[in-house]
Amino acid sequence: MTPVPPKKESPVALITGASSGIGWETARILASRGWRLALAARRKERLETLAREIENNGGSPALVCPVDISKPDQARKGVEQTASHFGRLDVLVNNAGILRMATFQDMPVAEMREIFETNFWATIEAVRAALPLFEKQGGGHVVQVGSGVSRRGLPFMGAYAASKFALLGLTESLRVEWAAQNVTFSLVLPGGTETEMPNGVDRSRLPTGYPERDGVRISARRAARAVAKAVERRGTEYFVPWWIRPGAWVSALLPSFADRLIRRSYGDALGRPRSSHF
Repeated sequence: MTPVPPKKESPVALITGASSGIGWETARILASRGWRLALAARRKERLETLAREIENNGGSPALVCPVDISKPDQARKGVEQTASHFGRLDVLVNNAGILRMATFQDMPVAEMREIFETNFWATIEAVRAALPLFEKQGGGHVVQVGSGVSRRGLPFMGAYAASKFALLGLTESLRVEWAAQNVTFSLVLPGGTETEMPNGVDRSRLPTGYPERDGVRISARRAARAVAKAVERRGTEYFVPWWIRPGAWVSALLPSFADRLIRRSYGDALGRPRSSHF
């Protein structure tokens, strides 16, 4: 009788910010495709709910990591717990982030630093913890969830946009630096997404005339499909929806024209009349 070869174990992914929105939906998608998951976020109860759903739907039992990644030791802890529990880590999905909006002068510098702690420095800590594991394993993959404003800053989002620009620069740099070690990096750039993050913005700090609805929003599920695609295909950049990419091109090639478009769309909030014509 021919011996049956041992079944190859499913790959392991750690998803930060998994308690809601894009992270939650990404976990559901990957679990349905056989991935073993570690779920990291502050809200333990939400993570446990997601883990139960995954297992009830036939997925592998997920590891719940209740951590506050804005704290350096906690960001590293998520990576360490994942590697200890599963014996490896194949993909790190840096999805956790916070959004705060206000005029530049009205946002305290301390709050700007808080945005960077979660959106940028936590990513630094998690990646630094994961790289030695990847190197030991002979490779690994990092998916960074950026934003459309990683390529084009918008009014009243100065600190948030700056944190996402920093994430873009980090990802591009590490993608080249670690290629020889078979460590790959993907950047996902979603536009406005229907999640807790934009819905929780304190609009009282925005100027009179700010649009009630800041553009078209996609579903968290749609954005998560792009993240899952990045996890499995390991491409360089993923824009979702598709029109974020040409918007980035226009901003890079014709920045003054892009400025005019944005000023017009924000209208009274920038002290200028709104109009669909130039």
